[in-house]
Amino acid sequence: MNHITMHGSLTVNGRTVIVHVGDGEANATVDGTHFNVRSLWKLYQLLRLLV
Repeated sequence: MNHITMHGSLTVNGRTVIVHVGDGEANATVDGTHFNVRSLWKLYQLLRLLV
């Protein structure tokens, strides 16, 4: 079975967002605050809140 993991960071309106998706979990950190985003849809919604 293949395991796909994604790590990345981006800046949205001056706020730093670090994303980790993989190993059965997805989370994002925005300026040091941790968010458990259980799906890409939840991640999308979090990014929309920052815009």
